[in-house]
Amino acid sequence: MNARPTTSPSRLLVTGGGSGIGRATAELALAEGALVVSLDAAAEHWEADGLVHIRTDITDEAAVEAAFDAAVVALGGAPDAVVHCAGIYRTRAVTELTIAEWQQTMTINATGSFLVSRAAARRMTGGAITLLTSVAYGRGDEVEPSAHYSSSKGAVVSLTRQLSVELGGAGIRVNAVAPGVIDTPMTTIVQDPAATEMLISRLPARRLGTAEDVARACLFLSSDSASYITGVVLPVDGGYLVA
Repeated sequence: MNARPTTSPSRLLVTGGGSGIGRATAELALAEGALVVSLDAAAEHWEADGLVHIRTDITDEAAVEAAFDAAVVALGGAPDAVVHCAGIYRTRAVTELTIAEWQQTMTINATGSFLVSRAAARRMTGGAITLLTSVAYGRGDEVEPSAHYSSSKGAVVSLTRQLSVELGGAGIRVNAVAPGVIDTPMTTIVQDPAATEMLISRLPARRLGTAEDVARACLFLSSDSASYITGVVLPVDGGYLVA
């Protein structure tokens, strides 16, 4: 009989661990006894047993490589799983969108995902990489237009699918989680109660998502419970894409 699959990796590296989905992922993994390294651009961090913070700019190639080297030392080996949550969300009508805004969003969301994934693949011997895309990759939004954001998250989907094939032979699974409207500091619609109420009324789940909802999906894909799952995009959206 096969052993019961684990629900969380034993050595986890999470980016964006200072807040939102990244922090929720780190906290849940810590609660299950994992060692966790958090890479985050913020100078100040929360503290917890079993957690190491490394201040990192995920768009800086040398900084990402150095942070992964430090993480391997802190974890006592290469991570079993990497969950890449760091990113940026901005809205702007395409007619007003500047090239600087486009490039910043693409650099943080798309290039950052590439740099983190490459650094992980160079060090991991098996395990899982989970990237964060968004339902925005598959559905337009007139209320909060964001061509730069949706395009960057579409790039993450393509990256996920390519890496799942390219790294499969090394025993590394690569998946993506696509959050819907999640109640975190980056979500701007929650600042408008009327718009939020209208959105909730259209969601099959009849509520906004939480950071913990997404974190649980990330840890599932990172665990042995998902050992035969790779190359997928898992929506965590309360039914947003089908509504």
